[in-house]
Amino acid sequence: MKKTWKKMASLFLSVLLMLSMVVTPAMAAEGTTRSGSKDAPTEVKSCIKSGLWTEILNLEFEDTTWMNAIDSVTVNDTVYKNKTISSFGSDTGIWDIGSATGAYGSYTAFRIANADNVSYPLTVKFTANGYKDLTVEITKTTVSYSDVYTATVVKDSTPAEKTYSATADSAENGKVTLDKTSSLKAGDTVTVTTTPNKHYELDTLTVKGESGTTVDTTKKSDNEYTFTMPAENVTVTAIFKKAAPIKINLDQVSISLDSFNRNWNVSFANADGYVEDITEVKVNGETWKKASYASFIYGGQYYQNTSDNKLLFAETNFSSSDDAAVLKSGDVITITADGYEDLTMKFVVDPSGKASLVEDDGQGDPYQLYVKIAGTFDSAIKGQTNYDTVSSASTGGSSSNKNSDVTVYGALVKKGTEPTDSDWKELDNMSNINLDGKKCTVNIVPDTDKGTSADSDSGMQGVYMTISSALSLSGTPKDPGKYLVSVSITDMQGRTATSNTLQFNVYSGEEKLADQLVKENFKQYANGKYAWDIMEPWAISNFGSNVDGEDESVRVPADLEAWFGSQVSGTYGYLGYDLAWKEVEKGNIPQTLYIPDGCDLTITNMEILSSVRIVVEKGGKLTLDDSVVQGIIEVKDGGTFSMNYSAYDEEFKVGASICGQLRLEDGATLENAAIYSHANYLANGNLTDRTTSEPVVTVTGNVTIKGNVYIEGDDAGNEIGQTALRVSNGTLHLEDGSQLVAYGGSGKTLLYREGGVAIDLDNATIDGNGKVTAIGGDVLWGNGGNAVTGNGTIATKSAFLQGATANESNKAEAGKATEGTIKVTGQYRHMEDGTVMGATENDPLAELYWKTGIDAQPPLDKFETPEVTKFINVVDIESQVYNGEVLKPVVKVTDAADTEKVLTEDVDYFVTYTQPAQRSAADEYVNAGDYTVTVTGMGEYYGTETKTFTIEPKQMTFDVAADSDSAIYDGQSKTPTLTIKDGDTVLTEGIDYTVSYTYGSDSNAADFAGAEFVNAGEYTILVTGIGNYAGSTGKFVFTVKQNNSDNNNNGSNNNGSDNGNNSNAGNNNGSNNNGNTNTDQNKNQTVNNNKTNGNGSAASNKTNQTVNKTTAATANNTSAAKALKTADTSAMVLWFVMLAIAGGALTTTMYAVKKRG
Repeated sequence: MKKTWKKMASLFLSVLLMLSMVVTPAMAAEGTTRSGSKDAPTEVKSCIKSGLWTEILNLEFEDTTWMNAIDSVTVNDTVYKNKTISSFGSDTGIWDIGSATGAYGSYTAFRIANADNVSYPLTVKFTANGYKDLTVEITKTTVSYSDVYTATVVKDSTPAEKTYSATADSAENGKVTLDKTSSLKAGDTVTVTTTPNKHYELDTLTVKGESGTTVDTTKKSDNEYTFTMPAENVTVTAIFKKAAPIKINLDQVSISLDSFNRNWNVSFANADGYVEDITEVKVNGETWKKASYASFIYGGQYYQNTSDNKLLFAETNFSSSDDAAVLKSGDVITITADGYEDLTMKFVVDPSGKASLVEDDGQGDPYQLYVKIAGTFDSAIKGQTNYDTVSSASTGGSSSNKNSDVTVYGALVKKGTEPTDSDWKELDNMSNINLDGKKCTVNIVPDTDKGTSADSDSGMQGVYMTISSALSLSGTPKDPGKYLVSVSITDMQGRTATSNTLQFNVYSGEEKLADQLVKENFKQYANGKYAWDIMEPWAISNFGSNVDGEDESVRVPADLEAWFGSQVSGTYGYLGYDLAWKEVEKGNIPQTLYIPDGCDLTITNMEILSSVRIVVEKGGKLTLDDSVVQGIIEVKDGGTFSMNYSAYDEEFKVGASICGQLRLEDGATLENAAIYSHANYLANGNLTDRTTSEPVVTVTGNVTIKGNVYIEGDDAGNEIGQTALRVSNGTLHLEDGSQLVAYGGSGKTLLYREGGVAIDLDNATIDGNGKVTAIGGDVLWGNGGNAVTGNGTIATKSAFLQGATANESNKAEAGKATEGTIKVTGQYRHMEDGTVMGATENDPLAELYWKTGIDAQPPLDKFETPEVTKFINVVDIESQVYNGEVLKPVVKVTDAADTEKVLTEDVDYFVTYTQPAQRSAADEYVNAGDYTVTVTGMGEYYGTETKTFTIEPKQMTFDVAADSDSAIYDGQSKTPTLTIKDGDTVLTEGIDYTVSYTYGSDSNAADFAGAEFVNAGEYTILVTGIGNYAGSTGKFVFTVKQNNSDNNNNGSNNNGSDNGNNSNAGNNNGSNNNGNTNTDQNKNQTVNNNKTNGNGSAASNKTNQTVNKTTAATANNTSAAKALKTADTSAMVLWFVMLAIAGGALTTTMYAVKKRG
């Protein structure tokens, strides 16, 4: 019966439990689903009415927090809206939380505004977020005519549900936590969180009720489980066990330098706490020490940064001990940590300097270090001091430079491979290869293979600082010889390498240029030409000679195209020595350097001192690059000179200067040259004895300019500014498109110096289809420089001539565009004198000047030349007739647009005269012929016209005279001596006339020159005018008479030839001359042909004798009438009479001779 009762009781309780489960959801559906676990207020402290138009009830509660959480209000099952209530408003059916005033002051109240028809009692239901629902009943009663409102909390009549607890047992090597432990109801879900200690894991988790029943658990994650609460208290028990060792993979590990580049930071991803568990670190099998502070990690140590889970190693060894190791590429790191497998990895630094940690392959560092040195070491001279100090050629001062142009390069590549060109990088502070400077050395050893003794001492030390890639030498050169220089390096990863060697030479200082300037010392280019890469030694004062017959003279090999004093700009080789400037001016220059035919030589980084004269021979070319010449350069016919110009790059440069003088002789060429001088302000070696205003460049004869040429004189020294260019007795011709720009030296270094002349012409011309620019030297307080001075013509297509500005405060004069007799004829011209400006004004011409040594070229775009628009017209010139005097042509020139306007010579135009080729009387029209008259516009006019001026020959009959008009045949030549005149003027054969003759009846004329009139007969001499007398004629008849007493024949040789032997001995008449031999010994003698005994002497035929000539007949016709012809029979009687007279005369003569004897 007792068991039956128990069964009935259990059944009854089960039914009640099921009914409660059915009713409870129904109650929740009625508005309790938003209720929370917090209790709502249990009483209303007061309830009063307010409001004018509406009924406002103010309910006072102790818990204002609950009031602020109210989110829903219903009054008599009508839902009220939450809206601010105004005492003067008329809205109803609303609620809010506001201020109310009671007997004890104001307070925060819950307020409702009721509708007029609301009926009491009121049932007000509240829901508040996080709180249990609350119901308040409000009643209204009338006491003494006043309404009294009473608000009462309605108690919940539902019985409390039974709750249970859950307890977690204490566990070893971990802990268990429950999200709920009390007030648990059957069916509640409880979450269990298990937290194993480090390196432990959950083994078992058990939940048991007080009855011993095991409750099932559900795993939500590795450390989270849930179970459903039974209707009894439960206990949760967890057992933890040791976890398996964790493996750290290399993809979890990274390495980097900290922001100060002091330490390597090794980070471990997804391995929280790993660094804290590290117990040992080994590098290459050696255990390293644990450092106590991150800021003081030395070699052989590590530091555990547990807060950031990083392991730190020193990047640089700051320990005083060199043995304290830091990580190096190829090192193997082994890390031991609690709960983890040992981690082994290799530290590698790649060529970019980036570090990484990789699997250890047992091969150590995968990279190999290489080093090389490239460049040249300038030679040194025994005992030389200040090895690194040289003079500067371009600034007029001095600067300090290293004589060693050597760069150190490094390469880091995979082992087993050779570096490519792209692998080599300069080893400086920007290099990715981080060198250990303390372990880098420079080696200098004698080159025994080239004859230097092994015990020789160069006296020099190598200097290589790893912050720079430059390798240099310092010290005092000691033993002459050849030495090899190399460098050995060690990087911070412990890699080592030794470079190639470069040669360094120490010289005695007594070497001769002729011995050094040989192909054995040159480098050959691919084109077959040679370069003297560095002049050895760097200073040569002795020349010797390789030129036959000359001392101290050297001719450069024709195939040498480059001569370097050094390979570093600003570091110079020196040639010659500093000769006093007065000796240079006198021409006493002891050393000569010849640039021969076929040689195209560029001299770079050289200072050639004043003892050296450079001669560019025909077919040779010299280019100056970043060098200075202190003496004279002579460019001969066919030679070419260039300066500060790269033909390869086709661009101008700066750096070279001429402090002496460039002399261009007839036939020379000046091609693409930027020439400026420091003659007055750059020392000539150690001498400062030079001050000059003589031109930087001189031209003598005809010289050609190719390309662009710029010339500027130096600032004034003790004289005016230096003249840029002088052209003398010739023509400077600009090829098409070429430009010549010249600046007079300024007067700005010293306050009151005058500006120099840009171009000085000395009976010279500058012409060509190019442009000339000449600008006078600018000044401070002196007179401005002139653009062009002297006597000559500028006949280029364009000309820009500008005088310099002057300052009025010193009453200085501005420079002129031209000074002297200068004719400018180009089509495009700018010709302006300078102006005088005020003391505070800026020079208006400042932008025209060239900043030599800074700007490679002058400001060419500033030299604007407008076109000349006025032209000349030349009237035809009338001919004149030769009269032996100067005949000046009458030249009339007018304005081409206004022919009535007659122009003025030497103002608007000038005239030049061209003589016929066979004449040479400059600018004088005397002789007959066609003359060219050239008229060229100048001033405001442009254009050139040529006209022909003709002097007609004088046509007349010559006065012909001979020393005799006849002679008696004696077998000898009787040719007469002629004199041809125009009035009183004796004319010249071959210039004014020619002479021919005929003999007898022969009509063919023969040349009179060398003719011999021997045979008896009549010779007709014909004179024909030429040159100034073309068209004039003359005639003379000479007769050789028969000698009737001659027993022999009279030599009637029809061809008029002379059979005599020129002895002029009278062989045929020897028996009748009474002892007179009449022999002519070809001596100069005087013969009087008018003696009465003239038959006893022979007429001389020598043209160099002086004779008292007998005037011939004044008219040719008269002479012809008196001269008898041998063949004329009508005169036979006369011939016999003459023969009888001759015989009588002969007899008388013989008798007289005999009587004297």
